[in-house]
Amino acid sequence: MLEWSERFSVGVAEIDGQHRELFRQVNRLLASCSQGGGKALLPEIFDFLGKYTVEHFATEERYMQRYNYPGLAEHKKIHEDFVKTFLDFRKKAEQEGPGVHLVVQVNKVLVEWLQNHILRMDQAMGKFLQEIIK
Repeated sequence: MLEWSERFSVGVAEIDGQHRELFRQVNRLLASCSQGGGKALLPEIFDFLGKYTVEHFATEERYMQRYNYPGLAEHKKIHEDFVKTFLDFRKKAEQEGPGVHLVVQVNKVLVEWLQNHILRMDQAMGKFLQEIIK
């Protein structure tokens, strides 16, 4: 399970709230997988991620544009890559069914995304925004 801690906070309440919800949903998937129900929950997680990425990435990008964040282009590209990865996962699940191998891949990508993207890219963005917004 992934535990939210202040080290993941970017210091912008709206973004942190969205990140907490992502943690909650990923933890639902991880818990379901540990009980053998990951395949059944995967379509619901894909639905959540489809909505979440549109809303959350738009929120982050709106802040970055509003305050002229210099890393906007790179950050936006990483968001686009994430969306593409999950569209590919969803397509594979629709074509082949949500097999165990796919569930494991999705878990791995989600956990790595949370840890790497939030702790690296979002922290840099948050530090910039905190200095500007004060």
